[in-house]
Amino acid sequence: MKKYLLLIIALVSFSIMNAQEIQTEKPFNTETSEQYKKGKKGIDFKKIFNVKKFFKYSTIYGIAGEAQPQTSTQKTYYVDQGGELYDITPDAETNYSYGFGIRKVARFDYENKPNAFYDGTEIQTGLSSNVGAVQGWEYKFQWEWARQFGNEYTKEDLFIRHLGKHHIFKLEQLQDGLADLDYRAVDLRWRKAIGSKLNLSVGAAFRTHRPYGYLPIADYLDDNPWWQLAYDEGFVDNFYGIDYDNDGELDNFDYFWTNPEGERVSDTDLDFRNNIFGGLVNDFNRQGIALVEDLGTVSAVIGLDFYHYSNDGSNWVHVWGSVLPYHKHVMGEELFSYGKFINEGEDAQWVDYTAGIMTGWKITKRLGIFAEMNYLQYWDRQVFTAKGGINFQFR
Repeated sequence: MKKYLLLIIALVSFSIMNAQEIQTEKPFNTETSEQYKKGKKGIDFKKIFNVKKFFKYSTIYGIAGEAQPQTSTQKTYYVDQGGELYDITPDAETNYSYGFGIRKVARFDYENKPNAFYDGTEIQTGLSSNVGAVQGWEYKFQWEWARQFGNEYTKEDLFIRHLGKHHIFKLEQLQDGLADLDYRAVDLRWRKAIGSKLNLSVGAAFRTHRPYGYLPIADYLDDNPWWQLAYDEGFVDNFYGIDYDNDGELDNFDYFWTNPEGERVSDTDLDFRNNIFGGLVNDFNRQGIALVEDLGTVSAVIGLDFYHYSNDGSNWVHVWGSVLPYHKHVMGEELFSYGKFINEGEDAQWVDYTAGIMTGWKITKRLGIFAEMNYLQYWDRQVFTAKGGINFQFR
């Protein structure tokens, strides 16, 4: 606990200003922008790369936290061949998280600031939708180290976007250890506003990423028995016979296993496979994948955003999505490309996509309903959140 208190002191959050101040340049009605009212033509690079304006309304934050782990009332026991009972319930480790970041992400009309201070857990639509709530620069750079349910992971969330009247430029990096998703992307699109509520965007995205779909253990087991991997890691199996009826003849046999230090870690092959071997496989896959350099893929991308917010704020519908239907491998060893993985070594196409919806309806002054969904499918990885509900206020 002491180290977290020290970290909290070191990472005292401070706010430059609220990043969600109302701004004049609304993305779904670009004709109201002062720039276009004055009849300016082309791209004003001095305005785009204005450092003072870039950091205006941004917020730097730091956070550290610790929580009691979830514990189960159900214990796990194991009985060895000699009838000895063992409590093998895993020890629950404390959950923690700490990190820091800087952000400047505008809120849509239906969004409220969730807390008085930012802590990095906020989920804002502008980080997922193609078109943000305002024109200009928006960004979020966050680094987090955490443990949940005994799993330690690192999360890097780097996002920067410039929204103009006719373009969308975005740089993004996501390293989510909990979802096992790690990629970097450059996304450039032509943007066309259709009326005041609909936006179409078309362009290309370049992504660098791990060799998704590749499992080194699959190749290993094609040429080796499963126990060879255990031998390679220093584990030893020890034969023993079983005489069920004590007649001096063996009725069955099995193996108990010892680790590289000579400690007994399992009493049977099945016990070893269930409790030890999975960890060896994960380590083997992790080491094998680390030997493969990052791959690069260029993909066509088509996006659509629809935004409606009633004048009285009683109802809203915000829907967005992007589809990446065509891909070209351009960097790294093509043997490990995802297209070859899904088609057994031959080139193939697949469809990656993101989609989301935020909708709410204040039916009366007391009654309201809402629904939210966000979905991402890249390669063989999926990240999905959804919720809905009803609110009734007593007066």
